[in-house]
Amino acid sequence: MLHTKFFRIIAVLAVASLSALSLDAKAGADHFKVYLNNKLIIEQYMGRTFTLQQLQLADANINDKLTFHYSHCGEIGKSRKIAVTDAKGKVIKEWKFADASGKQSGMVIPVKELMELKRDGLQFVYSAQQLPKGQALAALHLTGKSIGWLPAATGWFVKVMLGGWRQAA
Repeated sequence: MLHTKFFRIIAVLAVASLSALSLDAKAGADHFKVYLNNKLIIEQYMGRTFTLQQLQLADANINDKLTFHYSHCGEIGKSRKIAVTDAKGKVIKEWKFADASGKQSGMVIPVKELMELKRDGLQFVYSAQQLPKGQALAALHLTGKSIGWLPAATGWFVKVMLGGWRQAA
C-alpha cells in the first residue's frame, strides 16, 4: 500500500516536471522582430537578457525598407510609435503608426528617411499605449559603405572575422 502510494506520487511529480519543461519560455513575453526588405535581421525576447544590437545602414541601399514588429505578450500595441533618439535620449525623428487589426503589425520605415539623419550614435525606441516609457530596439549606425547587420559580438576574433583586423584593434 505504502509502496503503491509512493510510486503514484513519483509518477505525478514526473508528469508535472516534464510538463513544465516542455513549456516554451518565450510564450507570453514581449518580443520584437526587425526585417530589412522582408529578411529577418533581429529578433529579441524581452523576458531574457537583452542585448542592444547594432543595425548598420548605408547609401548603397537607400531604396530599402525596415519593418518592425513588436508584440506585447502576443498582442499588437495601440498608439504605436518608433523614434530615433540620440545618446542623450533626445528624439531626432519619430514615426507614428495606425492601430493594427489582425496580425498585420508591421511598422515600415524607409531607409532613405534614416539616411537623411546623417548622424551616428542613434537608436530606435518603440513606444505604445502599453509601453509609454518606450523600449530601445537597436542601435543605428549610418555609413556610406555597404549595408549589413553586425550581431552583438565581444571577442576580438569575431570582430576580426566580421569587420577586418583594423576595426578590431
